[in-house]
This record gives sequence, C-alpha cells and structure tokens, in this order.
Amino acid sequence: MRVGIIGSGFGLYGLLPAFNSLDDCDVVALCAKPSERVLTYAASIGLTKLYTNWEEMLEKESLDAVAIAVIPSVQYTIAKKAIEKGLHVFAEKPLSATYEEAKELFSLAQEKGVTTMVDFIFPEIDEWQKVKEILDTKVYGELKHLSVAWDFLSYDIKHGLASWKTDVKEGGGALAFYGSHTLYYVEYFGGRIRDSKGSFTYSDVSKNGAEVGIDLSCVFAGGASCDIHISCNTPNKNTHTLTFVCEKATLVLESHEGVTEHFSLTEKTEVGSRMILVKNNNNKKNDEDERVRVVANLAERFIKGCMSSSQVTPSFKEGLRVQELIEEIRGSIV
Repeated sequence: MRVGIIGSGFGLYGLLPAFNSLDDCDVVALCAKPSERVLTYAASIGLTKLYTNWEEMLEKESLDAVAIAVIPSVQYTIAKKAIEKGLHVFAEKPLSATYEEAKELFSLAQEKGVTTMVDFIFPEIDEWQKVKEILDTKVYGELKHLSVAWDFLSYDIKHGLASWKTDVKEGGGALAFYGSHTLYYVEYFGGRIRDSKGSFTYSDVSKNGAEVGIDLSCVFAGGASCDIHISCNTPNKNTHTLTFVCEKATLVLESHEGVTEHFSLTEKTEVGSRMILVKNNNNKKNDEDERVRVVANLAERFIKGCMSSSQVTPSFKEGLRVQELIEEIRGSIV
C-alpha cells in the first residue's frame, strides 16, 4: 500500500513512524511544513517526496491511501478530496468540526467504497483490551456503572496558546478534542448512550473561549449508568481513571503519567484487592512518542482493511457517532 502522510505535528511524530513500521505499507510522501525536524527525520528514513501543499501531493503521487493529522475543519476538506479520488483515509479525531461535515464524509466514503479509520487510540492499549475481554465474557456479571475521571493540564492551556484546540468553531474545546476519545471509549465498553446531561467549565486561560472542563451523567441503552469528568485545566495533575462497577467486582483502570503508557488494572472484591497483570507488547524506541505503538495497531488494521477491500473499526461510522454525541451534548448544555 502506497501511503501519503499529511501533517507537521502528530503526522510527523505519530503517524509517520507508525505507518513506516508496517511491512505491508510504503510511506512514499509527506506533506508538512519544511522544518529542520521534518527534513532530518525524512532523511533518516529515506523519504524524499516532501510537499508543502497537500493538493499537489494528491495530484502528483500515485497513492492508495492517506493518513491525516491536521485541524478538524481542514481535515474535512482534505479527506473529502482524497475520498473523491478513491483513496482510503486514516483520519484524526474529532473527524470534523461539525456533525454535518462528518455525515458528508461518512456518506461519501460509503459511496466510493473506500476503507476509513479514525485514530481513537485508547482501546488499543493492552490493559484496556483486557477490561473489554472481562466485560464481554461477564466474568464479574453485568456492568452496572462506569466512571471516568481525566484530569491534566493541556499544553495549550499551560502556555496560553490561542490555537484551534481552544476554539469550538475549529473543532476544539474539552468536549471535542479530549471528549471525543472518551465518548468513543465509553460506548466501546458500555454500549450506546441513550441519554446524557451535564455542564461545562470555562476559564480565561482558554484563549479562544472554549470550555476547559466537562461533567456528564449518562445512561447506556443496556441500563448501566456512566459519569464522565474531564478537565484540561488541572495544574500539577495527570490522572486518567476508569472505574467499572460490576455485579461481583469493581475494576479500576488507571494511569498517573503519560497518555497511553503506565496503565494499571486492579480488581476489587469483598475479599480484597489484587493487581491484574497484563502482558504488555511495548517495543517503543527511546526517542519515540509513546502513542506510536498503539497507532501502529490501528494503522496495521487499516492497511489490512484497504488490501482486502473491507471496512474496519473504528471507522468513519464511529467518528460520525462521536460527532453526533458532541453535537447533542453541546446543544443541550448551551
């Protein structure tokens, strides 16, 4: 599969090494700002086709697929053009800045018969997959309640940046930028959300005015309940905790550092607590972003889907579902 990467940030240090690590994939072109970092890394892997204009890259290169990591409002434009050319598309989350744009991309991808994927990384983590296995096999009975508490200080808030990540119109804000991950993974674990209510938290530190926190109470279609708390404006804290209350036990999935690494899984019952050890397939290079390994899992599944002309998960279908939830929640709160 001949793949082109579009993006100067995560496209360079996340998507490029992930796709470049796959045997069935040949990264033939990169569209990014020509920084020293870009030029150095491209040279180190022998990548010579460098572009600063994505339209030129799509026109000149004979590609099978593209992997995109740009602003959601811009991603919509690029993905639409790529799909119209019959290319398979690997996109970042959120899929777009609005539900209508996401719906258009999903419909167009179906029409063209291309394989799509959205980079929802957390369910690719070994410990998260172990929880999914436990819930699906009902080792501890039915899930009764799921609680999410995710507190950290985002880079943009910490450094007072007026970026798209703090601009709702561009697809930013705690709900869209971080909550898109959470909305996807709570439905991954608990099933479809049928009802939700909540509130936003705002602060002057968010330079473009987007919310910095969200608190939601939800009910799954199966009857279990869910509470979600996300804050990207919590100094001196980096905690991501998911608590699964089942009929016979409670599972706690938790990390106090990093993004995708260092998660622990604890089982709590009436007789006490114990750690559930999970074999971790971490083969991260020392200078590599910790997310590359889990992105590579998604990328491998995406490439296999492209080669077999089949759909994979999470696809634009799941990206559209998350966008639908974002729109519903934002509309109910505002």
